[in-house]
Amino acid sequence: MKILSIQGHFGNMNGQKIDFSDRLCCRVLPNGWGKTTLCAFIRVMLYGLNTARRDTASALSDKTKYYPQDGKPMSGRMTVEFAGRPVTIVRESNRAGMMQGFQAFYEDTGEQCTLLTARNCGHVLLGMGEDAFLSSAMIDGLDMTRPSSELSEIILSMAQSGDTNARCGTALKTLARWRLDLNSGNGHGEQPRLEEDCRAAEKRLAEIAALENKTAAQRAHVQKMQAEADKARETYEKLYLVYAGKMVGEESQLRILKADSEKRIRNLKDGLPDEILLREAEEALYGYEGAVRLEREKRSGMPYVDSNYKHKMREVDARKTSEEVKRNRATRPRIRWAALILALLLAVAAAGTALSGADFGILTKYMPYLLSGMAALSLLLSFLGSVPRLDDPDEDYDESKQQLALEHRRTVDDQHMAASVLQEEYDTALRAARKLWPNAETIEQAGEWIRAARDDWQALRREQSKLQDILVQMKRLNEASEKDETHKSEVDTARVRASRTRQAAEEAQQALSQMEGRLQAYGSRAEWQNALENAQQALRRAEIQLEAIRMAEEAIKSENAALSARISPQITELAQQYLAYLTSDSYKEIKLDSSLRARCAGDDGTLLDALRLSSGTRDQLYFALRLAVCQVLSGKESVPLVLDDPFLTWDNKRMERGLRLLQTLSKERQIILLTCRQAGRLGISKKEE
Repeated sequence: MKILSIQGHFGNMNGQKIDFSDRLCCRVLPNGWGKTTLCAFIRVMLYGLNTARRDTASALSDKTKYYPQDGKPMSGRMTVEFAGRPVTIVRESNRAGMMQGFQAFYEDTGEQCTLLTARNCGHVLLGMGEDAFLSSAMIDGLDMTRPSSELSEIILSMAQSGDTNARCGTALKTLARWRLDLNSGNGHGEQPRLEEDCRAAEKRLAEIAALENKTAAQRAHVQKMQAEADKARETYEKLYLVYAGKMVGEESQLRILKADSEKRIRNLKDGLPDEILLREAEEALYGYEGAVRLEREKRSGMPYVDSNYKHKMREVDARKTSEEVKRNRATRPRIRWAALILALLLAVAAAGTALSGADFGILTKYMPYLLSGMAALSLLLSFLGSVPRLDDPDEDYDESKQQLALEHRRTVDDQHMAASVLQEEYDTALRAARKLWPNAETIEQAGEWIRAARDDWQALRREQSKLQDILVQMKRLNEASEKDETHKSEVDTARVRASRTRQAAEEAQQALSQMEGRLQAYGSRAEWQNALENAQQALRRAEIQLEAIRMAEEAIKSENAALSARISPQITELAQQYLAYLTSDSYKEIKLDSSLRARCAGDDGTLLDALRLSSGTRDQLYFALRLAVCQVLSGKESVPLVLDDPFLTWDNKRMERGLRLLQTLSKERQIILLTCRQAGRLGISKKEE
């Protein structure tokens, strides 16, 4: 395949036509006159323009970089010789995008070339894909200005597999970075973090289970102790009543009851807090407990709120897309073709009548005007009402989205408000409790003390009411009775036992409250179980990803080794010949060491890697490898070789050897050389823009 000519509105080409000759075609253009633009134009004409690529901070896309400077739509025309016949390829901009329209036809007959399409044009003409073409048949002199380490990697990649982009090494580095992100091997990464989350969740679930068992056992123990305390209290009251009745009679009994009641009242008053402050603390505690229930209710419903919000937003987008499709279909123009054809026929008839001078009697001189008027009327009818009017859309989709977003935000704000209210109620309850007990540290401890104080106040009220009843009865009694010392010891023993059992029951209840507070602080079992399941699922996904990365690394290494074994000897053999010619036999041998690093050997047999070579010799090595890659990858296909300033960093002597090598290679294939340096002294034909 040979490129005969190109023409287009692409970058600074401005529609000019450029012809190329057979063999070596050298065009000398100053810097900034469009050498890189011509190379990009040839590539786009063969393989198309990728309109999906976007501009980045470091590079512009082709559609932006090469936008026509003359302001016309981007288009191009290239004539090539394919299978012995001239074929013209045309790419134009259309509704699908820049350079998306495609035509291919034979120049000599004008018939369509059905072998070529917009997608397979480059593959059919050159026998290789775009990446292979850029790696072999298109050489950019800017590669010579790369840093030594980067150019060394490119030379290694070409010597192994003919790939100038070093995709194998890049892919392996990317996979290694992904693998280290998942598991660095020293305890860092996604997998160790997930394993730690699983262990923490399992530990917390075990602690919750153990604490629940202890709480259940303690609750049973509290019930048992309360039953014993009630029984001891009942026994004491029975003995006391018997003692009072036997010893002093009814009046003495009332006196004893009065003294005992007053004693209990004094004991209760000694440890009681202020009732007003206690009532304030109780109200704050009730508010905190209500805020806890509200916050849990709001938090439990948040996953459903988020999923429902996303589902409704997708439904609005679907309805909007459906409405747009419906409206697009409705706005298509509907032309009345029958009326249009009739208008055309009437116009032709009017012209024919005027020219032929046909006889229509008295209407002869009016007939052309009559037919023209009918043609105009038919033309008006053909387009009348062709574009229908659209009704207003049934729904304002942006407003619907705003309403959904507002409702979702309101729900989220409610949850945040519940959490804020919970924190405020917590602080309020703790401050109210610290007014009574300054050493209160937690809300659970404060709640326990508040409830205990309220029980004591209620007990005080009962004792005061009981004392009032005794005083009323004592006023009615005037008889006295003697005391019975026989049962006094039994009553005292029963009283001591009742007091001890009641104290033991209170201590057991306090321990139970502490356990319940710790259990509440741990969180619910369902939440931790859900967290464990999520962490286990994420861990399984990470393990699957690690295994996939390992398999991908093995596959890439295996395929690259096979490709290197097949292509590397061919590339090395040709590159040796080219390098020997370029360096005047100073370097006759190219070898790959055990690490597949390219090295050159001179007459003394000393091997020098790319980093130890001079910059000019390294550029010659790179140029020889690129020519060898083109020869190996193209195979039997006569692929044109396009060079953009390949001798940018070469001195005159090296450039002379390079040009003579290109002259030799041009006997087998077309070579298009674009350079800013004069080459006329070698007798090479050139065309200047």
